[in-house]
Amino acid sequence: MAVDYDATTDQIISLVGGTDNINNVTHCVTRLRFTLKDIDLADAHADAIAKLPGVIKVLKAGGQFQVVIGNQVEEAYDLVVAKTGLAGGTVDDPAAAAEDGQSALDVFMNTISGILVPTLAMLTAAGIVKGIVSFLALENIGLLDPTSGLYMVLYALGDGFFYFLPIFLGFSAARKFGCNEYVGAAIGAALVYPSMVNIASTMEVAGTLFAGTAFEMSYFNTFLGIPIVMPGAGYTSSVFPVILAVLLASRLEKWCKKTITPNLRSTLTPIITSVVSVVCTYLVIGPVLNAICGVISIVVNALFNIPVGGGVVAGALLGGGFGVLVMFGLHWVIIGMALQFIAQNGFDYMMACGGIGPMVGMFQGLAICWACRKNLAVRDLAIPATISQICGVGEPLMYSILIPIKKLFAINILGGCVGGAIIGALGTKMYMFGGSGLFGIFNYAGGGGMQDVVKYCIGVGVAGIFTMVATIMAYNDEEATRILG
Repeated sequence: MAVDYDATTDQIISLVGGTDNINNVTHCVTRLRFTLKDIDLADAHADAIAKLPGVIKVLKAGGQFQVVIGNQVEEAYDLVVAKTGLAGGTVDDPAAAAEDGQSALDVFMNTISGILVPTLAMLTAAGIVKGIVSFLALENIGLLDPTSGLYMVLYALGDGFFYFLPIFLGFSAARKFGCNEYVGAAIGAALVYPSMVNIASTMEVAGTLFAGTAFEMSYFNTFLGIPIVMPGAGYTSSVFPVILAVLLASRLEKWCKKTITPNLRSTLTPIITSVVSVVCTYLVIGPVLNAICGVISIVVNALFNIPVGGGVVAGALLGGGFGVLVMFGLHWVIIGMALQFIAQNGFDYMMACGGIGPMVGMFQGLAICWACRKNLAVRDLAIPATISQICGVGEPLMYSILIPIKKLFAINILGGCVGGAIIGALGTKMYMFGGSGLFGIFNYAGGGGMQDVVKYCIGVGVAGIFTMVATIMAYNDEEATRILG
């Protein structure tokens, strides 16, 4: 039966405390994400919201009140925006959020998810296109000539979005922080300007910082005598430098609007905010973040490369734990770090293991569909949820069946641990972040061959068999009917 989301969203708005209680509303693949002035007002009506038609689940996470809708979330979001006049661009100041009692972790999670989520649809689409094109062009496959026009055009679409990601994130971050979106985009553009990206290949080394240490960094030019330290590939595909740069710009913009005379404000404000932010990013923010990410990368690589058991333990934790993070909507920081590592190193170990989750869910969904084939009530839940899971959207299956039947959720986590442990033990690398579910296999196409695709498939195969067998053995029709009723 079709859900009347017009009526449902009316109730959601009312039960979260009305328009006056909403600071910000965004959406991801399956959920409405509300940032509220008083989250307790909404929490008091959480059970009532969860029972509304079309609502799968309600939870608090990362300082947000999240209403899980499922695949129709865009329809619900558009209705909420139309009814409230609010949108994802509503000012959401981290400092104000902290003053309102949110923890630093909540503010951080909320900020990162609020910036990355609006890019998700195109991030996924570009990743799928880039992954498929890269896969077909591998030497072992040979179905697509890398010098052909077909390859060049499609790869430009897929890789172009990731290459210029700082521009899109600059725009998104500016909306999140409540400053001029085009200043944010301009800051991102300055970070991926070709002359700066290619500085290492066009200029001689001018000097070296921290020579002889793990933090040794060469620089190729200076700004008023201060070294301009650049990562190897510049800031293309990077995440965190532009976010901090735009946060700085938002503070400068507020100061300019309070300080500069109205006659000069419209001209001087964008000049001051963009110049100061870009200079500070190249001289301070970028190098510091690059050093921090380098340290984290060294630690992660060392953990995965421990001769006995390192990759197994790390992979199991990431493979089994990532689904739990997704459940609470707290996975965006891991995704952000993975994108940063791919930009910096060309690959990532963490999401290589975490990416097992959607495939484990797919096998489990198929097992449930087979096990409940004679139970119409459960089957009507399982089939659409499994189709969604195959396409990489796991919340419908998770919230409608796995979490209510707790032992099935435990099997899902164990399946992720098994697959993640194998993927980690094999040192599997992910080369891009894009598709999920069946499309996720293309994220592992890189490194000059199919080796990481094969490693990923081995992990998926073992985890899939384990999960299907365990699910079929554990599933009980009478129990499912009683719980899901």
